[in-house]
Amino acid sequence: MPEQKTLIVSNRLPIKIQRRKGKLKFTTSEGGLATGLGSFYKEQGSWWVGWAGIVPKNADEEHEIRQELAKHNLIPVFLDQAEIEGFYEGFSNGILWPLCHYRPSYMVLKKEYWLSYCAVNEKFAKTALEQLSPGMRVWVHDYQLMLLPALLREQLPDASIGYFHHIPFPAMELFKMLPWREELLTGLLGADLVGFHTFENVDNFLDSCFGILNLPKSINQLKVKGRSVLVDVFPMGIDYNKYHTQATLPPTTQYADNLRKLYRDQKIILSVDRLDYSKGILQRLQAFEILLNDHPEWRQKIVLHMLIVPSRDQVGQYKKLRNEIDRTVGNINAVYGRPGWQPIAYYYNSLPFPELAGLYVAADICLITSLYDGMNLVSKEYLASKNNTTGVLVISEFAGASRELSDALVINPYAIHQTSETLLRAIKMPKKEQQERLQASQAILSKFTVHHWVNLFMQRLGEIKSQQRHELARKVNQKISHAVKERYDLSLNRLILLDYDGTLVGFNTDADKATPTDDVYEVLDLMAEDTKNTLSIVSGRKYNNLEDWFGQKNYYAIAEHGIWSNFPTHTWQLAPGLQTNWKAQVKEILQRYVDRTPSAYIEEKTHSLAWHYRKVERAYGLRQAQELLQELLQLTQEKDLQLINGDRVIEIKSKQINKGKAALALVNEIKPDFILCIGDDATDEDMFQSLPRHAITIKVGDKQSHAKYYVENYKEVIDLLSVLAN
Repeated sequence: MPEQKTLIVSNRLPIKIQRRKGKLKFTTSEGGLATGLGSFYKEQGSWWVGWAGIVPKNADEEHEIRQELAKHNLIPVFLDQAEIEGFYEGFSNGILWPLCHYRPSYMVLKKEYWLSYCAVNEKFAKTALEQLSPGMRVWVHDYQLMLLPALLREQLPDASIGYFHHIPFPAMELFKMLPWREELLTGLLGADLVGFHTFENVDNFLDSCFGILNLPKSINQLKVKGRSVLVDVFPMGIDYNKYHTQATLPPTTQYADNLRKLYRDQKIILSVDRLDYSKGILQRLQAFEILLNDHPEWRQKIVLHMLIVPSRDQVGQYKKLRNEIDRTVGNINAVYGRPGWQPIAYYYNSLPFPELAGLYVAADICLITSLYDGMNLVSKEYLASKNNTTGVLVISEFAGASRELSDALVINPYAIHQTSETLLRAIKMPKKEQQERLQASQAILSKFTVHHWVNLFMQRLGEIKSQQRHELARKVNQKISHAVKERYDLSLNRLILLDYDGTLVGFNTDADKATPTDDVYEVLDLMAEDTKNTLSIVSGRKYNNLEDWFGQKNYYAIAEHGIWSNFPTHTWQLAPGLQTNWKAQVKEILQRYVDRTPSAYIEEKTHSLAWHYRKVERAYGLRQAQELLQELLQLTQEKDLQLINGDRVIEIKSKQINKGKAALALVNEIKPDFILCIGDDATDEDMFQSLPRHAITIKVGDKQSHAKYYVENYKEVIDLLSVLAN
């Protein structure tokens, strides 16, 4: 079976294009994504779409770029200067980057940036759609293209789409600050699989989807218009063998030897960063200065070799940061330096790969002080380069890599005195301990490589698509609807059981306003006119509610989950033998939770109590409900009561009767040859389980259920009933 093709879409292509002496020069990028996906995308005719990184001078140059890139399975998206400023520098790096790195005060919230971001995402979508063929997967990368998955989904509803977020995803409280928060979340949820580096990022994303979009969630899944979306953790690895091998090659070993000679008899502390406020460079310098001040015996015996790669240094915040770094480095060197020795060797440039690997080989310590980092691959590259040498990794707890590299020394970069003490510990660490820690880390890195990352992501994308196909088989589509209609038409004695809230009408925060609509009355009246039908509403509502709404109709109602019924005489009857002496004790508990949960309230029915939190702020209400459930659990067991965790309501009633028993009583009385049962709540599961196997059971909402089929919402219930009645 041929390998499935993949279209990768990222902001930048894995290639650099430069003008040299009037000619274009194409060189391969050394970035983590380019390295990791470099061989993957070329296999089996896969392609990569991204910004070319250059504005063509004219149509001829654009044509030349397209032709050259096509040789490498690369498809360019060209941006003009206004789009670069609005989409890339403006929205992506002036809004999303600071927000996701917990620097909301750095955001520049301009509407024109948002409009540019939307337009460029549309441009990427157009280019991607031109390349997609049937059965081809799409893998979208990073925060610059958060709208793209939904744009592709609109045009290709059945496409297999994955998205990976390479930077941190902020807590919901921060993400809520964005005026375009709903659009960005909806954009990502066009994907089937959304991946992050850490569990924390997954939780933050799920919380935002739940708190902002009110989407139901499980441990790592969301439901979006009936489609399951998987959200999972995929810590990105590196090409371990590439770094491990490079460490032994002559250009690298020679560069490392020269560094050791340059810093003879000194411990080399290495830091490698792009210029960015998220890297904690100033905190690192403060911690290093404290070490020099508190431990003068280490002066002239250590050096901080600090390589900063230029980035956005004409942008205000970055220009200011660079000036501050320059000033701080100069001050430390002036105060603590001696003839022939400077405590900080500071370089503001980038290095070719062999020389960068030489830095890793030579360094005794690698110091990562990120204030927030999605992953930080420098830490992994350093450890992988330790082929025949020892070394110690000191890493910030706010770098994603720290979650995997448990044998590194982990610091809080904001605690600069602690960082200084940990750095001293690293300097003095015995060789044996270094080797043990290094070997443990390398065992992880050599297994969880970037190739493992790619394969695992694609495997999980296949799994969620398979799950979606299974779920789709349960959905009441046109084919299933016709099959139900055929059985309905052939039957002579039908029983139709319908829940009310969430099944015939939508959810309303004010329960008293969830009254039957004209459409509901019309379809129920039509069904009840057929003498072959016995129709009953089976609800948790009070019987007087159902009497007001349906008392004059020629169909029946069962109230309070089976405690009251007006079948077969239309006169309300109470189930025999029920006790209410438990209510006072339970009501006292419920009242405590009402008193400490604004907008919660108690609904008292004749033989049950309900604690409603439909008006309570969603996340807070769920937390209070979980605590209440725990408190009620033992009491309800002792009193032989049923504890029902419904849709934003907790209900307590006698175990002697439930919807399932009430439905079964009707079956035994009527002996129907056709049974249709539809419900949306946990209480309806009792009916689904109790009814005979030949019954057609339908859940409203694709939740885990004993029902055979599901529909998306109450509107589809009305549509199905209309099909049957007509």
